[in-house]
Amino acid sequence: MKRMQNINILPMACVGLMLVLMMMVIAPLLMTHTQTPVDVPRAHTAETKTEENITVTYTIDSRLLVNDVEISPEQLMSAVSSELEKDPYQLVVIRADKGVLHRDVLEILANVKKCGAKRIACATKKSEE
Repeated sequence: MKRMQNINILPMACVGLMLVLMMMVIAPLLMTHTQTPVDVPRAHTAETKTEENITVTYTIDSRLLVNDVEISPEQLMSAVSSELEKDPYQLVVIRADKGVLHRDVLEILANVKKCGAKRIACATKKSEE
C-alpha cells in the first residue's frame, strides 16, 4: 500500500478565503438600518462606522421609525428604552430629513436622552468640496 506524500490544501484555503471576503462585504449591509429613504443634511465631519446601533428615523412626512419599524410618537420612549435594556451603551443614531423642523428633531433628541441613552449621534452625509 502506497502512502500519500502531500495533501493539497490550496482548494480548501481558497474556499475559506472566499467565505471571509463574502462576509466582509455583506456584514456592513446587514448591520445598518437605512431602508427608509431620508435626505439627511450634509456636514464636513461625517464619518461612517459599522456597528450595531439603534436608528431613530424621522421622515419629511412626519413618520417616526425605530430600526425601520414605524411607531407613533407616543411609543418612541418605550421602543428606545426596550432596545437600550439590551445594552445601555448602544449608539442611538437620529436620521432626520433635512426638511423637517429643528424643534421636532430636538424633541426626539430630548426623549432619547430621557430614555437613558449614553451615546447619541445625528446622521449626516459628507459634503462635496
